[in-house]
Amino acid sequence: MIKLFRNIRKRLLSEGKTGRYLKYAIGEIILVVIGILIALQINDWNQYKKDRKLEAQYYCRLLEDVRQDYSNYEYSLDLLDIRINANNIIIQKLLDNTMPLDSIGAYLLNSVKFSNRNYRATTDAFEDIKSSGNLNILTDFSVKDKLASYYQSMNRTSSIIETNGKAITDKRFFEKKDFISSGWIKVLKQLNGIDTTKVNLDLLNSKVNFTTEVREIMINDAVFYLGINSRNKQLLKSLEDEIVAMIGLLQNKCAENND
Repeated sequence: MIKLFRNIRKRLLSEGKTGRYLKYAIGEIILVVIGILIALQINDWNQYKKDRKLEAQYYCRLLEDVRQDYSNYEYSLDLLDIRINANNIIIQKLLDNTMPLDSIGAYLLNSVKFSNRNYRATTDAFEDIKSSGNLNILTDFSVKDKLASYYQSMNRTSSIIETNGKAITDKRFFEKKDFISSGWIKVLKQLNGIDTTKVNLDLLNSKVNFTTEVREIMINDAVFYLGINSRNKQLLKSLEDEIVAMIGLLQNKCAENND
Protein backbone atom coordinates (compact mmCIF):
# COMPACT_ATOMS: atom_id res chain seq x y z
CA MET A 1 0.00 0.00 0.00
CA ILE A 2 2.84 2.41 0.89
CA LYS A 3 4.60 1.56 -2.40
CA LEU A 4 1.40 2.29 -4.30
CA PHE A 5 1.08 5.75 -2.70
CA ARG A 6 4.73 6.49 -3.45
CA ASN A 7 4.31 5.59 -7.12
CA ILE A 8 1.24 7.81 -7.41
CA ARG A 9 3.12 10.76 -5.91
CA LYS A 10 6.08 10.26 -8.29
CA ARG A 11 3.77 10.07 -11.33
CA LEU A 12 1.94 13.25 -10.38
CA LEU A 13 5.20 15.15 -9.85
CA SER A 14 6.74 13.87 -13.10
CA GLU A 15 3.65 14.96 -15.01
CA GLY A 16 3.92 18.44 -13.46
CA LYS A 17 0.51 18.16 -11.80
CA THR A 18 1.53 20.02 -8.66
CA GLY A 19 -2.03 21.04 -7.68
CA ARG A 20 -3.29 17.52 -7.90
CA TYR A 21 -0.20 16.35 -6.01
CA LEU A 22 -0.92 18.74 -3.12
CA LYS A 23 -4.52 17.63 -2.95
CA TYR A 24 -3.42 14.03 -2.98
CA ALA A 25 -0.81 14.68 -0.25
CA ILE A 26 -3.40 16.37 1.95
CA GLY A 27 -5.76 13.45 1.40
CA GLU A 28 -3.01 11.03 2.29
CA ILE A 29 -2.32 12.95 5.52
CA ILE A 30 -6.02 12.88 6.36
CA LEU A 31 -6.08 9.13 5.79
CA VAL A 32 -3.07 8.66 8.08
CA VAL A 33 -4.68 10.82 10.79
CA ILE A 34 -7.92 8.86 10.49
CA GLY A 35 -5.95 5.62 10.78
CA ILE A 36 -4.21 6.88 13.92
CA LEU A 37 -7.52 7.99 15.43
CA ILE A 38 -9.08 4.61 14.69
CA ALA A 39 -6.10 2.85 16.25
CA LEU A 40 -6.34 5.06 19.34
CA GLN A 41 -10.07 4.40 19.53
CA ILE A 42 -9.48 0.66 19.32
CA ASN A 43 -6.79 0.92 21.98
CA ASP A 44 -9.13 2.96 24.21
CA TRP A 45 -11.89 0.42 23.70
CA ASN A 46 -9.58 -2.47 24.59
CA GLN A 47 -8.44 -0.61 27.71
CA TYR A 48 -12.07 0.12 28.60
CA LYS A 49 -12.93 -3.58 28.33
CA LYS A 50 -9.93 -4.47 30.53
CA ASP A 51 -10.96 -1.88 33.12
CA ARG A 52 -14.55 -3.12 33.19
CA LYS A 53 -13.35 -6.70 33.59
CA LEU A 54 -11.11 -5.64 36.48
CA GLU A 55 -13.98 -3.63 37.97
CA ALA A 56 -16.19 -6.73 37.90
CA GLN A 57 -13.46 -8.74 39.62
CA TYR A 58 -13.15 -6.08 42.32
CA TYR A 59 -16.90 -6.02 42.98
CA CYS A 60 -16.93 -9.80 43.28
CA ARG A 61 -13.92 -9.79 45.62
CA LEU A 62 -15.51 -7.08 47.76
CA LEU A 63 -18.65 -9.21 47.87
CA GLU A 64 -16.66 -12.18 49.20
CA ASP A 65 -15.15 -9.98 51.90
CA VAL A 66 -18.54 -8.71 53.03
CA ARG A 67 -19.92 -12.25 53.02
CA GLN A 68 -17.02 -13.15 55.31
CA ASP A 69 -18.05 -10.21 57.50
CA TYR A 70 -21.50 -11.76 57.83
CA SER A 71 -20.04 -15.16 58.68
CA ASN A 72 -17.83 -13.55 61.33
CA TYR A 73 -20.85 -11.60 62.58
CA GLU A 74 -22.82 -14.81 63.15
CA TYR A 75 -19.87 -16.46 64.91
CA SER A 76 -19.30 -13.42 67.14
CA LEU A 77 -23.01 -13.31 67.98
CA ASP A 78 -22.90 -16.98 68.99
CA LEU A 79 -19.94 -16.28 71.29
CA LEU A 80 -21.79 -13.40 72.93
CA ASP A 81 -24.84 -15.62 73.49
CA ILE A 82 -22.61 -18.27 75.09
CA ARG A 83 -21.12 -15.69 77.48
CA ILE A 84 -24.48 -14.10 78.25
CA ASN A 85 -26.06 -17.48 78.99
CA ALA A 86 -23.13 -18.58 81.18
CA ASN A 87 -23.22 -15.39 83.26
CA ASN A 88 -26.97 -15.65 83.73
CA ILE A 89 -26.58 -19.20 85.02
CA ILE A 90 -23.70 -18.16 87.32
CA ILE A 91 -25.79 -15.33 88.79
CA GLN A 92 -28.76 -17.68 89.25
CA LYS A 93 -26.66 -20.26 91.09
CA LEU A 94 -24.74 -17.75 93.21
CA LEU A 95 -27.97 -16.15 94.40
CA ASP A 96 -28.90 -19.54 95.87
CA ASN A 97 -26.68 -19.81 98.96
CA THR A 98 -27.17 -23.58 99.02
CA MET A 99 -25.43 -24.05 95.65
CA PRO A 100 -21.86 -25.39 96.03
CA LEU A 101 -18.87 -23.93 94.18
CA ASP A 102 -18.72 -26.91 91.85
CA SER A 103 -22.15 -25.98 90.47
CA ILE A 104 -20.70 -22.91 88.72
CA GLY A 105 -17.26 -24.22 87.79
CA ALA A 106 -18.47 -25.53 84.44
CA TYR A 107 -19.72 -22.06 83.43
CA LEU A 108 -16.77 -19.93 84.48
CA LEU A 109 -14.74 -20.37 81.29
CA ASN A 110 -17.74 -19.73 79.05
CA SER A 111 -18.56 -16.58 81.00
CA VAL A 112 -15.45 -14.92 79.53
CA LYS A 113 -14.85 -17.15 76.51
CA PHE A 114 -12.83 -15.29 73.83
CA SER A 115 -13.73 -11.94 75.39
CA ASN A 116 -10.64 -10.42 73.77
CA ARG A 117 -11.71 -11.60 70.32
CA ASN A 118 -12.69 -8.55 68.33
CA TYR A 119 -15.09 -8.24 65.42
CA ARG A 120 -13.38 -6.55 62.47
CA ALA A 121 -14.35 -5.95 58.88
CA THR A 122 -12.60 -8.00 56.20
CA THR A 123 -10.78 -5.43 54.05
CA ASP A 124 -8.43 -7.51 51.87
CA ALA A 125 -10.03 -6.49 48.55
CA PHE A 126 -10.59 -2.85 49.54
CA GLU A 127 -7.00 -2.44 50.71
CA ASP A 128 -5.73 -4.03 47.48
CA ILE A 129 -7.80 -1.60 45.40
CA LYS A 130 -6.44 1.38 47.35
CA SER A 131 -2.81 0.26 47.46
CA SER A 132 -2.76 -0.48 43.72
CA GLY A 133 -4.17 2.99 42.93
CA ASN A 134 -7.19 1.45 41.21
CA LEU A 135 -9.99 3.20 43.08
CA ASN A 136 -10.80 5.00 39.82
CA ILE A 137 -11.58 1.61 38.29
CA LEU A 138 -14.80 1.59 40.34
CA THR A 139 -16.97 3.82 38.18
CA ASP A 140 -20.05 3.83 40.42
CA PHE A 141 -19.36 6.69 42.83
CA SER A 142 -22.37 5.83 44.98
CA VAL A 143 -20.90 2.36 45.62
CA LYS A 144 -17.54 3.87 46.61
CA ASP A 145 -19.28 6.25 49.01
CA LYS A 146 -21.32 3.44 50.54
CA LEU A 147 -18.21 1.27 50.92
CA ALA A 148 -16.37 4.08 52.71
CA SER A 149 -19.36 4.61 55.03
CA TYR A 150 -19.64 0.85 55.60
CA TYR A 151 -16.02 0.46 56.69
CA GLN A 152 -16.20 3.57 58.88
CA SER A 153 -19.25 2.17 60.66
CA MET A 154 -17.63 -1.25 61.07
CA ASN A 155 -14.41 0.24 62.46
CA ARG A 156 -16.28 2.52 64.87
CA THR A 157 -18.38 -0.31 66.29
CA SER A 158 -15.39 -2.68 66.34
CA SER A 159 -13.41 -0.17 68.41
CA ILE A 160 -16.13 -0.02 71.08
CA ILE A 161 -16.54 -3.82 71.19
CA GLU A 162 -12.77 -4.23 71.52
CA THR A 163 -12.61 -1.75 74.41
CA ASN A 164 -15.48 -3.50 76.18
CA GLY A 165 -13.91 -6.92 75.66
CA LYS A 166 -10.63 -5.68 77.13
CA ALA A 167 -12.51 -4.48 80.22
CA ILE A 168 -13.82 -8.04 80.74
CA THR A 169 -10.37 -9.58 80.30
CA ASP A 170 -8.70 -7.05 82.59
CA LYS A 171 -11.27 -7.49 85.34
CA ARG A 172 -11.24 -11.28 85.20
CA PHE A 173 -7.53 -11.89 84.85
CA PHE A 174 -5.79 -8.78 86.20
CA GLU A 175 -8.08 -7.56 88.96
CA LYS A 176 -9.15 -10.93 90.34
CA LYS A 177 -7.70 -11.45 93.83
CA ASP A 178 -8.75 -14.98 94.64
CA PHE A 179 -8.81 -17.47 91.78
CA ILE A 180 -8.66 -20.43 94.12
CA SER A 181 -11.92 -19.68 95.89
CA SER A 182 -13.79 -18.60 92.76
CA GLY A 183 -13.93 -21.92 90.94
CA TRP A 184 -10.91 -21.82 88.65
CA ILE A 185 -9.50 -25.05 90.07
CA LYS A 186 -12.53 -26.77 88.55
CA VAL A 187 -11.81 -25.06 85.21
CA LEU A 188 -8.16 -26.11 85.28
CA LYS A 189 -9.18 -29.71 85.93
CA GLN A 190 -11.54 -29.60 82.93
CA LEU A 191 -8.71 -28.25 80.78
CA ASN A 192 -6.29 -30.86 82.10
CA GLY A 193 -4.13 -27.96 83.24
CA ILE A 194 -3.23 -29.45 86.62
CA ASP A 195 -0.44 -32.00 86.60
CA THR A 196 -1.29 -34.15 89.63
CA THR A 197 2.20 -35.67 89.55
CA LYS A 198 3.47 -32.25 90.57
CA VAL A 199 0.47 -30.63 92.31
CA ASN A 200 -1.24 -32.04 95.38
CA LEU A 201 -4.84 -31.54 94.29
CA ASP A 202 -6.32 -32.31 97.72
CA LEU A 203 -4.07 -29.72 99.33
CA LEU A 204 -4.97 -27.18 96.63
CA ASN A 205 -8.69 -27.83 97.15
CA SER A 206 -8.25 -27.31 100.87
CA LYS A 207 -7.30 -23.69 100.10
CA VAL A 208 -10.78 -22.99 98.74
CA ASN A 209 -12.72 -20.64 100.99
CA PHE A 210 -16.07 -20.13 99.27
CA THR A 211 -17.39 -17.48 101.64
CA THR A 212 -20.37 -15.14 101.39
CA GLU A 213 -17.91 -12.39 100.48
CA VAL A 214 -16.52 -14.45 97.58
CA ARG A 215 -20.08 -15.13 96.38
CA GLU A 216 -20.87 -11.39 96.43
CA ILE A 217 -17.71 -10.54 94.49
CA MET A 218 -18.49 -13.22 91.89
CA ILE A 219 -22.10 -12.02 91.53
CA ASN A 220 -20.87 -8.48 90.94
CA ASP A 221 -18.34 -9.72 88.39
CA ALA A 222 -20.97 -11.79 86.57
CA VAL A 223 -23.35 -8.80 86.47
CA PHE A 224 -20.52 -6.68 85.06
CA TYR A 225 -19.72 -9.29 82.37
CA LEU A 226 -23.40 -9.72 81.58
CA GLY A 227 -23.86 -5.99 81.08
CA ILE A 228 -20.87 -5.59 78.78
CA ASN A 229 -21.70 -8.65 76.69
CA SER A 230 -25.32 -7.56 76.36
CA ARG A 231 -24.15 -4.13 75.19
CA ASN A 232 -21.72 -5.69 72.72
CA LYS A 233 -24.51 -7.86 71.36
CA GLN A 234 -26.65 -4.76 70.87
CA LEU A 235 -23.80 -3.01 69.07
CA LEU A 236 -23.06 -6.03 66.89
CA LYS A 237 -26.68 -6.51 65.87
CA SER A 238 -26.84 -2.86 64.83
CA LEU A 239 -24.43 -3.79 62.00
CA GLU A 240 -26.58 -6.58 60.57
CA ASP A 241 -28.73 -4.37 58.31
CA GLU A 242 -25.61 -2.63 56.93
CA ILE A 243 -23.88 -5.92 56.17
CA VAL A 244 -26.96 -7.40 54.48
CA ALA A 245 -27.53 -4.22 52.45
CA MET A 246 -23.88 -4.18 51.31
CA ILE A 247 -24.08 -7.85 50.29
CA GLY A 248 -27.17 -7.08 48.19
CA LEU A 249 -25.52 -4.05 46.56
CA LEU A 250 -22.30 -5.88 45.69
CA GLN A 251 -24.19 -8.95 44.46
CA ASN A 252 -25.96 -6.74 41.93
CA LYS A 253 -22.72 -5.01 40.88
CA CYS A 254 -20.86 -8.30 40.59
CA ALA A 255 -23.61 -9.87 38.45
CA GLU A 256 -24.14 -6.70 36.41
CA ASN A 257 -20.50 -6.39 35.40
CA ASN A 258 -20.17 -10.08 34.58
CA ASP A 259 -23.09 -10.16 32.15
